[in-house]
Amino acid sequence: MAPQLTGAPGSAAAAAGGAAAVKPQFHHYHHHRLPARHNHHPSLLSKLAFWSVCSLSLLLAFLLLSPSASAPASRASDSPRRSLHASPATAAYGGAAWEKKVRASARVRRAPGAGRAGLSVLVTGAAGFVGCHAAAALRRRGDGVLGLDNFNDYYDPALKRGRAALLARAGVYVIDGDIADADLLAKLFDVVPFTHVLHLAAQAGVRHALVDPMSYVRANVAGLVALLEAARAADPQPAIVWASSSSVYGLNSHVPFSEHDRTDRPASLYAATKKAGEEIAHVYNHIYGLSLTALRFFTVYGPWGRPDMAYFFFTRDILAGRPITVYESSGGGAHQTTISRDFTYIDDIVKGCIGALDTAGKSTGSGGKKRGPAPFRTYNLGNTSPVPVTQLVDLLEKMLKVKAERRIVKMPRNGDVPYTHANISLAQRELGYRPSTDLQTGLKKFVRWYLEYYNPELAVKQKQHGSSNGKASRGRNGSTSSAR
Repeated sequence: MAPQLTGAPGSAAAAAGGAAAVKPQFHHYHHHRLPARHNHHPSLLSKLAFWSVCSLSLLLAFLLLSPSASAPASRASDSPRRSLHASPATAAYGGAAWEKKVRASARVRRAPGAGRAGLSVLVTGAAGFVGCHAAAALRRRGDGVLGLDNFNDYYDPALKRGRAALLARAGVYVIDGDIADADLLAKLFDVVPFTHVLHLAAQAGVRHALVDPMSYVRANVAGLVALLEAARAADPQPAIVWASSSSVYGLNSHVPFSEHDRTDRPASLYAATKKAGEEIAHVYNHIYGLSLTALRFFTVYGPWGRPDMAYFFFTRDILAGRPITVYESSGGGAHQTTISRDFTYIDDIVKGCIGALDTAGKSTGSGGKKRGPAPFRTYNLGNTSPVPVTQLVDLLEKMLKVKAERRIVKMPRNGDVPYTHANISLAQRELGYRPSTDLQTGLKKFVRWYLEYYNPELAVKQKQHGSSNGKASRGRNGSTSSAR
């Protein structure tokens, strides 16, 4: 769904080389400005030779120090862990063929009289976990969808490329580009009159902010502002639905978390950047009339998920025979020993995203000027059924048929919170949001995908084993039991 920008060693070297070349020129220049004091009378030929050398040296210095000369070196020396703020070196856009692909992907395919006009949606972070599923769901119902993703390597880019390949087969073009690229965004809004933006691109993860804090500021704050700037200047202005996070509730102890609860005590930098995003969004709604809807996701899981999430790396480590670390809360109160999460299955989250898009009122700005009030909304998207992480591990052991080696430790002060629980009454009432997948059902789907994607031989063995057990069970009981 990290990255940091580094300076270009080549640029510094070019600057140093340019300075070294220029310095003796100025020495000679002053030397010849004072002929009276040194009684020098150079010939005309000498003067011409001198100024020719000066001119060529200055031209060379200019070429070495110019942005166009140093940019390739900068791109080549970027850290491999690129943030959403760093455009990939391979990205290219523009031209008739490119514009044709963009328009074709964003074209609405919903049949006339289908009950609702089709949407034309720009999905940022389309190669991410939620972005891939949401883009595919929109395409399936006939909406126009164009994806944007920079395929950074906060986690394995091959997984992101795999998601993009799925979307390509469905007719969704994912542009390899950056949300902070103002020229690219302006071009996209110029080529396609998007009705909506589903903004899911972000630097995710709570703990990684301790390692690379600036990547969160670049992606979640600067990246959001770049997108809002492009949207407010677009004509027509699109309605924007974007991913905030349940992390904004921070140290709030009132559960279940409601949209009306205080969110001014974040526990992590990630949470702080998402809260900053909510405040920035309000500014663009107030000044420019952008229709903005923030969705606070609660611990999303499922097939094609993120490898930095506990359910994912627990599965990997259990299968590899490595110990897993399970945190215990060191606080007091009703949840003093149980770390619990409101695990929400990806299909339920996607339904919430589409419900928000379908009910988003129009933006009211034109040419960057607000013409009237525009919708500004915030919703929780969770499952309303918190589950202890220890129970998550129990379920994985059962499904993987492997006993986990658990290391129970006190939760460190790394930005995590001990308990999340969503109050979704507002989303139920206004978006028709009704999650329907419990953790056991959702985890079973995730484990099946994980084995097929990473360990197909084991997937076949488990399928054969399950089939033989099912036949034996039917022989004894005459029926099979459903797993819920």
